[in-house]
Amino acid sequence: MKVKRHEYDSMDRTLAIFRHAKKKALGSLHIHEVYIDECQDNHIMDIALILKVFDRTSSIFFAGDIAQCIAKGSSFRFQDLQALIYQWELTRKNDNILKPKLFDLNINYRSHNGILKLAASVVKLIQYLFPNSIDQLSSERSEVDGPLPIIFDGFEEEYFNIFVNNNRPDEPTFTYDICREMKCRKRKKQSSFVEFGADQVIIVRNEVVKSRVTELVGKGAMVLTVLDAKGMEFNDVLLYNFFTDSPAQRKV
Repeated sequence: MKVKRHEYDSMDRTLAIFRHAKKKALGSLHIHEVYIDECQDNHIMDIALILKVFDRTSSIFFAGDIAQCIAKGSSFRFQDLQALIYQWELTRKNDNILKPKLFDLNINYRSHNGILKLAASVVKLIQYLFPNSIDQLSSERSEVDGPLPIIFDGFEEEYFNIFVNNNRPDEPTFTYDICREMKCRKRKKQSSFVEFGADQVIIVRNEVVKSRVTELVGKGAMVLTVLDAKGMEFNDVLLYNFFTDSPAQRKV
């Protein structure tokens, strides 16, 4: 289908460069060292191409977080990266083969233990149910304690009206509880309007849900998908219907 439409993706581009590299070496770039952050967002093929530029493993430093591996089609593991680098070292035909070192940075300075414990429990489930799909790394921890995230059962889309309507005395009680728990700022005048700012966000599963929720809240709140919110920080987060809108149930 891609050939008929003359389309290509990032993997096609990488393979094209590889084919060119067989005819002409890539060593003329004269890059001495490189630091690659968020390496989990790269395919192993992309990293293999990067390795062709260097003549020794000690020139490269990778950093990443497997829990943030959310790119479609990517199943990054540090085990695979280690194996790739080791095999690359063997092709150098050098007696001094360097084995890549792996170490954990498991102290999180951007969150508290309440959230990290919940995140760790999800990662442990993945490790138990799909042991070969994720690295076995130590759990993240924080030097700051905090409350566990709150789960609201029975939340309906109509409750998002609280973000746009300011004269709704009949709003469900637990909607106010949500806003109180999230420490949302209210206007000085007595009303049911909840003001979301740059420190608060509603995160949804995909673009379809994002469009639907955006229509409901208007400019009353920031709505982002998981991909949109990657790398961003917020004080208050409402994760809406993350499992309900998951495509996994359609594959069973």
